[in-house]
Amino acid sequence: MNATFKPGQHLLSTVISTASRLAAATGELPHLETVAEELGVEKELLKQVIFDRDHLLVAMADVALQQLLHTITREIARCSSPVDQLEAISIAYVDWARLYPQEFRLVGEMPAHVFENHPRLLRYEQSVHDLVMKILQRARKEGYLDPDEDLVMLRAMSHTYMYGVITKMLLGDLSRWTPGSTDQDAARTAVQVFNRKMFKPAASSSDARAAGSHSHLRLV
Repeated sequence: MNATFKPGQHLLSTVISTASRLAAATGELPHLETVAEELGVEKELLKQVIFDRDHLLVAMADVALQQLLHTITREIARCSSPVDQLEAISIAYVDWARLYPQEFRLVGEMPAHVFENHPRLLRYEQSVHDLVMKILQRARKEGYLDPDEDLVMLRAMSHTYMYGVITKMLLGDLSRWTPGSTDQDAARTAVQVFNRKMFKPAASSSDARAAGSHSHLRLV
């Protein structure tokens, strides 16, 4: 397919969207030659914006993770309690993976040295980790968690569970355990149930509830 670039259209964004589409069709990160052929451009032109396959992978991950952070911040702004905020993050993660299935897989399988050599990707990941920790700390303060709860382990368990659920969803192997549901609906329900199971009823203190109703977290 030959690509006609309109005035002001950025080659990089076109390359990333094309690579994402090719990855979705094949299940693998495409070679630069394949992307260039699909766009109808010379490989040397492509290499002006994407230097190699590692760079392509990082660029795809960057765009997808930006979208994930945007979705998370939008969704938690609608919630007041820490329980609802963590649930919103989980559902946003499910819905994002449905829109970016190959990026979800590729980021999960990205070698540690590739990921760690790119500060922007690390910042995205750390931003989510920090946000979840703040929510868990607030949940503990408001009585939804025990005072001695290991929040680091709880965060790790939550991420591991969500990763497994999303992987099953993308394999099309989740709905058979929940007849009548689509894979995405089953994944959404699964993460909702898991999050609710983590918490206990909040402390009955009216002050704690008032604090929860007026406190909002921001991603910084």
